[in-house]
Amino acid sequence: MTQAHPQHIKRIWSPVRQQAADSYLILMIAAFAVTVIIVRVFLQLSGYPQIGGGGTFHIAHMLWGGLLLFVALVALLLWANHWVLWFAAVAGGIGVGLFIDEVGKFITSSNDYFFPLAFPIIYAFLLACVWLFLRVRRAQPRDTRTLLYHALEDMKQILDNDLDPFERRELVSELSQVLDSAQAANEKNLARALLDFVQAEETRLAREPNRVERVWLWIKFVAARWPTRRVFKGLLVVGFALAGINAVLQIIALWGWLAGAFNGTGLPEYVIFNGTSQYAVNNATLLAVYQIANILAGLLMGLATVLLLLGKERRALRIGTFALIISLTIVNLLTFYYSQLYAVGVALAQLVLLIGAVLYRWRFFINK
Repeated sequence: MTQAHPQHIKRIWSPVRQQAADSYLILMIAAFAVTVIIVRVFLQLSGYPQIGGGGTFHIAHMLWGGLLLFVALVALLLWANHWVLWFAAVAGGIGVGLFIDEVGKFITSSNDYFFPLAFPIIYAFLLACVWLFLRVRRAQPRDTRTLLYHALEDMKQILDNDLDPFERRELVSELSQVLDSAQAANEKNLARALLDFVQAEETRLAREPNRVERVWLWIKFVAARWPTRRVFKGLLVVGFALAGINAVLQIIALWGWLAGAFNGTGLPEYVIFNGTSQYAVNNATLLAVYQIANILAGLLMGLATVLLLLGKERRALRIGTFALIISLTIVNLLTFYYSQLYAVGVALAQLVLLIGAVLYRWRFFINK
């Protein structure tokens, strides 16, 4: 009589995405961007002090960034609590911001912190992070293996008394979906056991969302109801109109610049001011491309203003959103090169206007 051998089961190595991966990424990106802005503004206002006395030693803030990245990594390796992921996202984002802020020192032989190309590199890295966030947010895997991973992750919140009734309903829905669609017996048995546990009356739940969750719910509540449509539309008109006016001013500046070139006086030298350093730029082609791109984006936003005033809101929002995305992703790479720290204000204003346009479209068209 031959003895039956157990069936060999192939190990699964495919990665499973974190349940709140997009939230962790956007938190890290926000911490990274805010850190760079705060550091640059603080250094400019304080006259660029040096920790270490300015003699032999100078403790660069890149070292603090590396230390925070190390702390975030060690926290992930040491602790299994759900909150550790949020902590690592914030600490890692601050660490990345402190580290990459000194990129100018690592791309120049003179270790030049103020090198003009540093800011565009930082901004390009930020755009790459945003692109990754959008990719992750768009892909929402719902296979049974992923749902069970997420359910097991949510069990940690039960142990920490942090699972509220809303999260419990989501967990029950996901486990029920696994029971309905799972093919493997192991997955069905595990889902049934977890579902019985979650639905048991003895399972302790948090009475209400925590403070951060309550603030976020309040923000969503306000954003869905305020301001009124007329006021909201007026704000968008003002925002797009200012961009259109800037385009007109850029046209005047470009005309004067070209007139000087044709009159034989030569092209004026563009000087970039960054911190305590000045850099002369003689690349006329690059400057012309920057001004023309600025003008085109501004004219599109001016067109969006006219369409909004004419009541053609859908078309206006499409054109205005397209122009803002072009400005934020392409034009601002050159804006940060020529304007350095002052370009932060431009980028933030454009980002606020883009969020406003998306929110207006969601409130009055998509959400109806």
